[in-house]
Amino acid sequence: MVSIKNKNLRKIEKRLHVMTWVLLFVFMFLSSGLFVLQIVKGSDYEKMAEENRIRIIPITAPRGVFKDRNGRIMVNNRPSFTVSYMNVNSSEEEQDEVFKELSQILNMPLVTHVVNERYTVNEKNEVVLDKLPLVDSNSDGRIDEKDINVIEDGSGAKILPLKIEVEKGKLYFDSNIKPGTNLLISYSFNIFKNKIRDLGYKKYMPVRLKTNVDFETVAKIEEKRLPGVVIEVEPIRNYIFGSEAAHIFGYVGEISKNELEALKDKGYRAGDLVGKMGLEKVLEPYLKGIDGGKQVEVNAFGKPIKVLGEIQPIAGDTVVLTIDSELQRVAEKALQEQLIKLQTDKVKPFPNAKRGAVVVLDVKTGEILAMASVPSFDPNMFARGLTAKEWEELSNNPLKPMVNIAISETYPPGSVFKMITAIAALENNITNEKETIYDKGVYWTILPKKDWKPGGHGIVNMVKAIAQSCNIYFFEMGRRMGIDLLEKYARMFGLGQVTGIELPGEKAGTVASREYKEKTFKKAEDKIWYPAETLDAAIGQGYHQYTPLQIADYIAAIANEGYWMRPHLIKSIIDAEGKTVFESKPEVAGRVSVSKKTFEIVKEGMKGVVSPGGTAYGVFSDFPITIAAKTGTAQWDLKKAPHGWFVAFAPLDDPQIAVVVFIEQAGSGGSTGGPVARAILEQYFHLNKDKASGENTQDITLNQRGMVQP
Repeated sequence: MVSIKNKNLRKIEKRLHVMTWVLLFVFMFLSSGLFVLQIVKGSDYEKMAEENRIRIIPITAPRGVFKDRNGRIMVNNRPSFTVSYMNVNSSEEEQDEVFKELSQILNMPLVTHVVNERYTVNEKNEVVLDKLPLVDSNSDGRIDEKDINVIEDGSGAKILPLKIEVEKGKLYFDSNIKPGTNLLISYSFNIFKNKIRDLGYKKYMPVRLKTNVDFETVAKIEEKRLPGVVIEVEPIRNYIFGSEAAHIFGYVGEISKNELEALKDKGYRAGDLVGKMGLEKVLEPYLKGIDGGKQVEVNAFGKPIKVLGEIQPIAGDTVVLTIDSELQRVAEKALQEQLIKLQTDKVKPFPNAKRGAVVVLDVKTGEILAMASVPSFDPNMFARGLTAKEWEELSNNPLKPMVNIAISETYPPGSVFKMITAIAALENNITNEKETIYDKGVYWTILPKKDWKPGGHGIVNMVKAIAQSCNIYFFEMGRRMGIDLLEKYARMFGLGQVTGIELPGEKAGTVASREYKEKTFKKAEDKIWYPAETLDAAIGQGYHQYTPLQIADYIAAIANEGYWMRPHLIKSIIDAEGKTVFESKPEVAGRVSVSKKTFEIVKEGMKGVVSPGGTAYGVFSDFPITIAAKTGTAQWDLKKAPHGWFVAFAPLDDPQIAVVVFIEQAGSGGSTGGPVARAILEQYFHLNKDKASGENTQDITLNQRGMVQP
């Protein structure tokens, strides 16, 4: 019995010994784990816990404002609500529920369908889609090649990808699809997830989902207490006068994926507004301020409950323009009203007179005082967020309201070109101010070409030819000098080259020349320059194509008797501390070697345009200031109405401003553009104020600022 008990005791001791070692091993394992958690990685886990509680919320800096030359604010910012999303360690299912709720509250679709987006196959026979994540388009429960439609651009042939990496949005194609092949791809993606995925989503940083949200919507969101959804108050762009000067300012829009990638090191984040057009785009580095930020403690829903620290943002720079906002308003209003009048005229309507432009510049400095393009658009639409329907209406509008006609469209100048023909003829002794020709209404030398006035102008010299816009006289001057000399003088006055204005999208235009035909046409017989084409070129027809701004520079060169200043829109730029960081200086853009006598003859002819017998006398017969002008009627399509031009500078003896008015399909420039120019000149010289006060404006002089003095 004793031996049996001893054996059992030894077994129990052995088991206890094993158990002791097991317990000791477990204790050592747990101790080492605890040591790693508390000592080795303690700071890391502490940081992670802190990050779950602490957030850095950026404070968007107000964008720099635009002021006119007199200090009047034209573009500023207004406060608005922005709905953003911030990571709070939600599961994908919880995130989906939040986005589903937001989709209904914000009236934003969860899914957007991309139709025929253009892609080019790379060297690895791959295409990477821009917008992710992909969604199940055909509702079959999975995302695969059936959810993507690929067709070859041009042939329209449907192509099936060899393989798809859904997460990366990468499509693989077989060797039959060569690198460089253009494809049109249609697919669908989740808007909300795209914003936090492709637009640079950073952990614990809010990403904007929608801006310019109204108070009622904010209240609905707050009531739902959606995890991760944050309401921010941010500045939004405010174009105070709506569409006024829209082509100068341009507009802002949400930063794209490519833009964010390029600007990520310059303080930009997903959802930021950046300049997309006009000066908003050109001056982006100045207008963009420096964002501030708040370090806040948040609750489990990601809602801030305590501010731990704050750095105030620094506003963008203030841009002072050369524009006179009142003159800009008058120019746009006068042009718009004239277009309506032309379209609805009961005697002779011009139903297609729907587009036009105005340029007003200071001939002594090159400062643009007004630049209008009609039709226009309201850039506030872009600031608040353009709907797909609004964008489609704008981009597909045949009148192209987004295009700045003043710098981005070119037209034949018609008779406003005749001063160049006159100057070339006088300077090369082809004629003089005393020589006359007899105009019977038809020119027979090369081809029978008619004058605009039936029966002709009778005996005509240079001054009368300019004043009454006699085509026959300038046909003869063109025949005598030839196209090469005409081309030389057109280029001398800066035509056929960009002016260098700060706005993007400026066109250089075309000078009628042998070189132009040789480069443009393919057939040998079409490359030949014919004498009859010189006649057309001499009166501003044929192959001439110029912008209204180029014509304004050319008129300024006549006003200044031999030089013109570089046209510009930016007067100065001032930073948030009041320091001037940029100030424009008047700069001579070009000079022409032409005698004073020649300019005097040409100016006398331009004075005759608004004198009895001149083509614009009816509009300016009672105008109290002596001006120089020229009308133009530019043929461009024999089946359609000609374009109308009116150019002027004033005062005649000491020019201060040049005005160019252009209207598409409006007929004679004197009766169409003339009234617009008159309204502008009345505003500039403050003649309307004199009329309102009942002062006598028949005998006045002008000071250096264009102010009327008795």
